[in-house]
Amino acid sequence: MQDLKNRIIAGERAAIAKAITIVESSREEDIALSHELISELIKSPGHAIRVGFSGPPGVGKSTFIEAFGSYIVNKDFKLGVLAIDPSSNFTGGSILGDKTRMSEISKNENTFIRSTPSRGSLGGIAVGTREAAIILDAAGYDYIFIETVGVGQSEITAANLVDIFTLIVGPGSGDELQGIKKGITEYADMFIVNKYDGDLATQASKTASDYKSALSFYSKNSDDIETQVVLVSSIENKGMDEVLDTFDKIVEFNKANNRFKARRESQLAYWLEEEVRNKILLRLSKEQGIPELIESEVQSIISGKTGFYSASKNIIDTFLGKK
Repeated sequence: MQDLKNRIIAGERAAIAKAITIVESSREEDIALSHELISELIKSPGHAIRVGFSGPPGVGKSTFIEAFGSYIVNKDFKLGVLAIDPSSNFTGGSILGDKTRMSEISKNENTFIRSTPSRGSLGGIAVGTREAAIILDAAGYDYIFIETVGVGQSEITAANLVDIFTLIVGPGSGDELQGIKKGITEYADMFIVNKYDGDLATQASKTASDYKSALSFYSKNSDDIETQVVLVSSIENKGMDEVLDTFDKIVEFNKANNRFKARRESQLAYWLEEEVRNKILLRLSKEQGIPELIESEVQSIISGKTGFYSASKNIIDTFLGKK
């Protein structure tokens, strides 16, 4: 583990890839090693800025990330990309197409791209995404981009992993503005309106205006930074300067107001709670007699012998040894 840790800190790509494979593994020996490794790496955090990208299918998330990633790398920044691909609930298979779509940027030695199947994990991310970000941070990467599965309420989990949460939208998404009132959009630090080119340029500009207008109805604290809306063209590389400037503005503002540190502490508390919850659920599923008790209580509920909440209390009390 110590050798692997040292190789990661030295930025060795093979070591980074091996470490991410370990944290994604479900083998008991790999889980034990990953816990030891991450516990060490988290003590010496790097300086990486973590950015989450979400948005509906078809808005060009991967295309934008490749275009903006190339722009970032050409400015001598090191970039890590963690792309989460949806998995089939039936076969467990995943296309893992993001690395293929980002073929040009993946050739650059200052980039590290990892496509990972979601494997049914909720929240827009995959098993090991948080740990992979810690590994890339320790390896000296300047920016870590996390491209989520798609857009939805569950992607709020992804927002609890990054320093900047970005929603990418396409031209003509004005009819979706009714959904801006609540949900995932409240977590966005900025909106990127993509496809600001060709015949879609006018429509994209109108969509950006619609989002700016809708955001003006949010009641935010007077000391909050205004949510930014940026127009970009991934094909023509327009708006890339403005996106990076907005990232810098958000980070500088949050650091100056101590929100950057507070946000990361809040995220650590969130993930610690998630880890405890998952461990309890795992233990519950494996505790001797509990699976059988759950099945018995289900039948009791169906037959009307007991109520739903009484059944759940009985299971919990049995698990905690109160019965």
